[in-house]
Amino acid sequence: MSVILLSVNEADVGVEFDRFALTRPDEEGLRSALRGLIEDGSIEEALLLCTCARTELYVMAGQFHSTVDEVASVLARALQLPVTEVQPVTRVLYGRAAVRHLLRVTGGLESTIVGESEILSQVKQALMAARDSKIVSGSLGRYFERALEVGKRIRNETLIGSGNVSVTSAAALLAMSLESDLPGFSPRVGVVGSGAIGSEVARVLVDRGATVTVMSSSPERRELLLRELVGVAVAPTSDLSSQLASLDTLVMAGSSDRMSLDASMLEGYSGLRIIDLCRPRTIDRGMAELAGVVLLDLDDVNKFVSDQLAERMEAVDAVELIIESELADFGELAWLQDMNPVLRSLYEEAEQVRVSELSRSLKRLGSSDPRVAQELELLTHRIVNKLLHHPASSLRERAGAEGFAEFLEDFKTIFRL
Repeated sequence: MSVILLSVNEADVGVEFDRFALTRPDEEGLRSALRGLIEDGSIEEALLLCTCARTELYVMAGQFHSTVDEVASVLARALQLPVTEVQPVTRVLYGRAAVRHLLRVTGGLESTIVGESEILSQVKQALMAARDSKIVSGSLGRYFERALEVGKRIRNETLIGSGNVSVTSAAALLAMSLESDLPGFSPRVGVVGSGAIGSEVARVLVDRGATVTVMSSSPERRELLLRELVGVAVAPTSDLSSQLASLDTLVMAGSSDRMSLDASMLEGYSGLRIIDLCRPRTIDRGMAELAGVVLLDLDDVNKFVSDQLAERMEAVDAVELIIESELADFGELAWLQDMNPVLRSLYEEAEQVRVSELSRSLKRLGSSDPRVAQELELLTHRIVNKLLHHPASSLRERAGAEGFAEFLEDFKTIFRL
């Protein structure tokens, strides 16, 4: 078994990524479908990681091509798209390359804003959700636990997380940056979404003196927020229309329902600022312009913090070194699990043939001389070892490299393993 990754990333598909983002019910349905693949024996484990910039599926499986096809089909159904549209934009990584990507994700190198800290919470939540859904139970979970440790180490030992440039802090700063002639002006901000990003945006806003109302469709989450975030008000997401009249800024930070703001909801709120952190987006720029609403999305947030990224970018090389050093021990597990059983089968099958043929030859010779038997034993061992040396060495040299999955399958086919 080895790690296979299927990743649809905003960095690869650009603005089209909206079509490949999953809502929370979609995520739950996809985990259920993955559990079906596990029960069928197609894969051993699976984990779904969804953020505002990526939709990724990590699976443990013994076969490469068939697994990629099956998992891509399941993902396409969850996205309600033809698989022919999903596969061309899906990055597929295997073994060591998949583990390296996971470490780059937890290390902050694959984030929209380099070094953001939210990703660690998102990876942790993805792992918990996978375990709750009974689709992670063994080595894949351990890989993610180790990746989280590496992510924490990277932030402790480098400056990759320095400065005030996370998505949540940037969104909060943009929500607060409103002009007013009133002394002691406190912006009234609504936050839609009670997940990791929405909760963190609300916390930063309260710390900076804003009047904050968090809207969530979950009564349990609203109760939890009232207990955990001092100074916030809560409301159901269904109250959004009535809340708009009392807001200076609205932050869309995720919702359990696929929702969007249309022109009728925005009519009469000219001057309202909306900061849209969602994928898919909740409002397009054309609609915002018609309503006279000021719309800022993730692209605007990224531009806002770009001038603060210089120090973080200087830390990228140090982060890369940590990741490569971790891969020396951590990463090789991802391909050893596949390679070692193949090599063991190769030598075991060769040994069976050697013993069988040696026994037949000794019977034909009819010799009772133990020295003859011993010499033939050594001779056949040497022949087998020399014949298998180059194939085994080639397999070891290719292990973890690009294209290793295909090479391994060809190897098994050639030797009928």
